[in-house]
Amino acid sequence: MQKKHNELLQKYNRPGPRYTSYPPVPFWKGAPDEAMWIGHLKTIYSDKEGMDLYVHVPFCEKLCYYCGCNRIITKNHNNEEKYVDLILKEWDMYKTRLGFTPVINSLHFGGGTPTFLSAENLERLIQGLTEKRSPSFIGSIEIDPRTTKLEHLDCFKKNGIGRVSLGIQDFDSDVQAAINRKQSFELVENLVNELRARGIDSINFDVIYGLPRQTVETITGTFELIRKLKPDLIAYYSYAHLPEKLKNQRLIKTEELPDAQMKQALYEKGKELLAFDGYEDVGMDHFALPNNFLYQAKIENRLHRNFMGYVDKKSKILLGLGPSSISDSSLSFMQNEKGFNEYEMKIQAGKLAMMNGHVHENADLCAQEIILTLMCKDEGEIKESTPHLQEILKELEEFQRDGLLIIKDNKIQVLPEGKKFIRNVAMTFDFYFREKMPKDKFSQTI
Repeated sequence: MQKKHNELLQKYNRPGPRYTSYPPVPFWKGAPDEAMWIGHLKTIYSDKEGMDLYVHVPFCEKLCYYCGCNRIITKNHNNEEKYVDLILKEWDMYKTRLGFTPVINSLHFGGGTPTFLSAENLERLIQGLTEKRSPSFIGSIEIDPRTTKLEHLDCFKKNGIGRVSLGIQDFDSDVQAAINRKQSFELVENLVNELRARGIDSINFDVIYGLPRQTVETITGTFELIRKLKPDLIAYYSYAHLPEKLKNQRLIKTEELPDAQMKQALYEKGKELLAFDGYEDVGMDHFALPNNFLYQAKIENRLHRNFMGYVDKKSKILLGLGPSSISDSSLSFMQNEKGFNEYEMKIQAGKLAMMNGHVHENADLCAQEIILTLMCKDEGEIKESTPHLQEILKELEEFQRDGLLIIKDNKIQVLPEGKKFIRNVAMTFDFYFREKMPKDKFSQTI
């Protein structure tokens, strides 16, 4: 059994998209012009559904060697107010062009380090973006335990930020040294206790496997410490080592990285420990306690996937603000300028900071539907109009022979053993990947 499992890992472990969008960013054909983009937003928007907002805060005080995010390393906080002003000006431009103030369904802060901003500036930003909130408004934020102060937690409580994600990565001191992210368990424990004292009970831990110096013993130690804090959600991600693309990853010693077999052992051990502690497998990389919102969304077929990963409540519009942030109108994608200076120049000139994007064709939307359904529900339906249908059927039959899924009446059901290969299954329907097959733009699927 183990031999077959290892053979499957070797067979299917290849570069592939993570499918937080379809088509994946490398296949985008260019942004819509501003008139078309605003037109798409107006066409799709309704007050009943509102829109979701994502704000990218690119600043970090220290460089984490593994990081693949768009960030600026600085300890200079003098530009905080200017940055908040830029975000609010960008939002004002959208309101002017739309001709109304949208209802905000949810607001999510990512980075970088959102808690790089002072509590005062963060509050000014939250209040400036949420003039009209949905009655079921959700606020969430990613935080770095090393830069988060008690005033930040008070700001979360006061302004409806009820979901908090902590960047943990690993609690082992040797691993932390290898990735330049030193933070003690005691620091995290105190922060979690302070969050819960304020009634903020929805807490996610980001944990990464495949980091340098990790072993089955060290990852076991990390999860034993996590057990003491019992967050309701854990994202257990695979480290994607792409030093050709990400210069900072060259600071990681390749010889200290676990090999493919050890990396898989780390994942299996982590998953085993999570199951033992009562966490359910929600979707790719995500594990939740049964009372968590994502698990409830999973069993009620309300789970969605977008640029922020898995979400339980989604409007048809996700609008991104700040440098490098990505927006989804349901008819098109748009990404802001990645460079801070380029972003600032456009916003100060009264222009939207559009840099890249994609306008959907019917084939895109059809492929998007089945790929995201597979990622969220472990099932999907094959349609006769699917591009490359005969090739897809042959590949799916091979997955079926390998015991990873079942095909019946044009319906696909991914089996438990096949869940770790879900990206591979989704890739069969990705006609962009099939036709262009880039080799160097994606992480390994397993």
